Amino acid sequence: MKNKTLLLSLAVLLVYAAKAQVNFTDNFDQDSAGQYLAKNDAAWTTWSKSPGGADDILVSSDKSHSAPNALFFASAAGGPSDLVLPFTNAPYNTGNFSFSMWMFVNTAKKGYFNLQEQTTVGKGWSIEVNFDSLSNLTILNTNSGTLLTTTYTQNVWFKVEVKVNLNTNLWEIFIDNTSKGTFSNSYRAVASVDIYDMAGSSFYVDDVSYSYTPYVKPALNAALTYINKVSGYLATQVVTPQIEFRNLGTQTITSATIKINYNGNTQTKNITGINIASLGYDTVVMDPLTLAAGSKTFTATVSLVNGQTDNDTTDNSKSILLNPVVPAIGKLVVAEESTGTWCGWCVRGVVALKNLDEKYHGLIASIAVHNADPMANSNYDGGMACSSFPNTKVDRGSWFDPSAMETDFLNRLMIAPHAMITNAAQYDATTRTLKVSLSTKFIQTTSGNYKIACVLTEDSVHGTGKGWDQHNYYAGGGNGVMGGFENKPNDIPATQMVYDHVGRVICPNFNGLSNAFKASMNAGDSFVHNFTFVLDSGWNIGRMHIIGMVIDPGGRIDNGSATTFSEASANSYLSGTAVLGVQRLNEVQPSVNLFPNPAKNSFHISLDNKSSSTVSIFDMSGKMVKEITNFNGNELDIDSQNWNSGIYVVRINTGERTINAKLVIE
Repeated sequence: MKNKTLLLSLAVLLVYAAKAQVNFTDNFDQDSAGQYLAKNDAAWTTWSKSPGGADDILVSSDKSHSAPNALFFASAAGGPSDLVLPFTNAPYNTGNFSFSMWMFVNTAKKGYFNLQEQTTVGKGWSIEVNFDSLSNLTILNTNSGTLLTTTYTQNVWFKVEVKVNLNTNLWEIFIDNTSKGTFSNSYRAVASVDIYDMAGSSFYVDDVSYSYTPYVKPALNAALTYINKVSGYLATQVVTPQIEFRNLGTQTITSATIKINYNGNTQTKNITGINIASLGYDTVVMDPLTLAAGSKTFTATVSLVNGQTDNDTTDNSKSILLNPVVPAIGKLVVAEESTGTWCGWCVRGVVALKNLDEKYHGLIASIAVHNADPMANSNYDGGMACSSFPNTKVDRGSWFDPSAMETDFLNRLMIAPHAMITNAAQYDATTRTLKVSLSTKFIQTTSGNYKIACVLTEDSVHGTGKGWDQHNYYAGGGNGVMGGFENKPNDIPATQMVYDHVGRVICPNFNGLSNAFKASMNAGDSFVHNFTFVLDSGWNIGRMHIIGMVIDPGGRIDNGSATTFSEASANSYLSGTAVLGVQRLNEVQPSVNLFPNPAKNSFHISLDNKSSSTVSIFDMSGKMVKEITNFNGNELDIDSQNWNSGIYVVRINTGERTINAKLVIE
């Protein structure tokens, strides 16, 4: 097989912008096993632009699709291999592009790659392609969330291919030459592929190829490129469609007609007074419409471009299939996010929770569980036991990056709960005592060890001091757009930060009250549980939410409830089973002492609780760098001279609780 071929086809010298068709293949068979690929092949580079460095990849002869060589990516915690293949004459934003490679994902492991939007990596992820450990394949990006989900087969070689018509914004995914679905994308360009060994990965890559055919513009052409603000919503929701079209001709577009058709309803808008230059875009906001249950086609068309039929009518229409989610009656989904002010990536969680709350208000209860910062609650944070930030669980299922949790949320929203919860509350402002009753009514016959828990969250939380500053890796836009955080500094001062959904306390503990109900419940059975909280002086009852959780025998949240204090106080408080927490709010917690902090070559650690504990130290990727068992709390010296600079999480498990602290290595 011919290796590393870059063909500039003279047969297609209808050149746009001095570019001809590009074809590239690489099967790594002319490379030497055991050598770094990017160091020895100029076609490849790494994320850090350091061929031969830590993020380069060694050519492997262990396994291949086309013998003898392939690439092997594996990591327990994520990284360091981060291989980049820049596309010739990229970025491409018109024409037809395809990328393919053969992959072998080991059993119960993960695989990953992404397409970058710009030649400078990190400026925008056009798509991220996740192969999870359960054979699920998810396509997503940070702007649009999940774009497509399907499946793949582990422990066999398979071909994955992405085909893109960049003119019409039509993306299609293939596995072994079989289409797995199409989608439109908020990103409209591709510049490189990045293959990264994310946490839990173990996969091989072989026979990488891509091709690009440039586009030749006619005189007059408008293309329908994007239908926005209609997908991913719920049946009966009112949406306002946004229809985007693009000038793919050489002439300026000054007028056009946009028409949409959905569920038997038609809208038409004549657009005049515009001035869209070649390759420019325009977005037309249509009138509101109501989404209907069931699978129905939504079609948008652009016509009468400058008052006439344009030169290419094949790209004038776009159709998408809408099948809005129908929520199960009485269902409320709970999303819990592990976060911290010290985590520069965690603003991604802030944006994700905000977007979901706005889009699905009243159907989701969001909780930000803080770690190693002034808002942390050791009881709650210890139960989450997260070592990679930010990270999210929906109804306590699998871990998801916050930007990818919408699909799981929608799936959970359709599952009928076994029980429904009603919140009621009383508050004594003098003693700051909040009493909550959670009334649970089972609506399905069921059995098993169902548990109950109550959470208090607070919005608009702010403070003073360094611990309240929010680190922000999206500053300056180098890591893409992130809900406005790209316009904020790298360290956002406490005076400019307000934190929402802050998980103040969970009672009785993270897992909930065991055997809170009968061993077997009939539909209609009702139970009442009472929770008592003494609010800290800095908490504002007017900005708090009361969240109830019924947790099933498998540990998943069956259903939730969420009200403001004002809403709960309007309901009748009922007496029932008193639920006591594992600790009172004003109890003095064991504290961990780290000094010096920041540290350089070494640091000391001690704990004022002298019981036997386990100390685990994680870097920001989630990799454990140090573990000490049978720690008695006395001062301990730890050598850190070979550790990378950055932020680390020190986790101490005393057997009764988990304590987290932040450590900085300079």
